Amino acid sequence: MKIVSWDPSESSAQRAQRAQQQSGSQKALEQASQEFEALFLQQMLGAMRSTVPESDLFGDRTAEKTFEHLLDEEMSKDMAKAGGIGLAEILYKQMIHFVPDDD
Repeated sequence: MKIVSWDPSESSAQRAQRAQQQSGSQKALEQASQEFEALFLQQMLGAMRSTVPESDLFGDRTAEKTFEHLLDEEMSKDMAKAGGIGLAEILYKQMIHFVPDDD
């Protein structure tokens, strides 16, 4: 059983080779780990934004809040894909022991 870690500096050829070595369940676990980290990061970014005082200087901010929410969502996905804070890697390493490596 091989434990795989993510390296944002790895080439696309190395990434493709690593993906070929994983079983379907391991790929699904890797994807789920990244999605969980992205969700966590999105919640963290939202909590950080809520600490900034709001101003009515420019009037209604509905569109701005929607944009910020969408921006946080995309930034969190990109951050998780690039390695994020390491939560996905830790989850993957903990859960890989429960996933078959030959499906």
